[in-house]
Amino acid sequence: HNKEGEFGYLYNRFNKMIGRLKVLIDRNYKQTLMVQKAELKQLQSQINPHFLYNSFFILNSLAQTEDIERLEKFTQMLGEYYKFITRNEENLIDLKSEIRHARMYTDIQNMRFSRRIKVEFPELPKELEQINVPKLFVQPIIENAYKYSLEDKTEAGLLKVTFTSREKEVDIIVEDNGGKLSDEDIKKLEERIKHPKESQEITGLINIHRRIVLTFAEGSGIYLSKSELGGLKVTVRLVWKGDV
Repeated sequence: HNKEGEFGYLYNRFNKMIGRLKVLIDRNYKQTLMVQKAELKQLQSQINPHFLYNSFFILNSLAQTEDIERLEKFTQMLGEYYKFITRNEENLIDLKSEIRHARMYTDIQNMRFSRRIKVEFPELPKELEQINVPKLFVQPIIENAYKYSLEDKTEAGLLKVTFTSREKEVDIIVEDNGGKLSDEDIKKLEERIKHPKESQEITGLINIHRRIVLTFAEGSGIYLSKSELGGLKVTVRLVWKGDV
């Protein structure tokens, strides 16, 4: 509008406001990407030394028993595991790759706990394979289940992973029968994840929740509840707008 007067003034002010909004949106988007990259690097840096030490003990045990076939398989899995978590050129990957890595982690743990921890980990449905997701968010949740719920069980431990999907929504569920957390404990833990304080340490679950929320639509994130198995149930909900 090139005329003077009240309408001309409104048109010009509106156009300037749109321009400022575009700049702010672009700046916020770039800041969001920077936060995601920083939090991914933080998560990658949290390589669990406990897991690393135990891997060396397994290697030593396999070498002593001269179990060459399992030794070769284990070293290959370990190499692929660390290759995946230390690569930082990608922030988003397809869900198929993310689940493949998580399953590899459970296979490694199975070398140690197969006699007392059972794993139920079905194949990812084909229609979900190509969904773009933040890298490294399923395996840390499984790692927590082993570390805080299952490692101390002397027998009949159970880790269960399931997938459910609805229109434009996917749930990835990790649950165990550890039985260490009460309903009140779970409620407090979810509160810390959803509303972390500034002085609070950014733990793995908080990191994952924030990255999921930044990547997907409203309603996405981590939800905690008591599992019917007796332990903790972690549901990662991915909700998206438009096409996947």
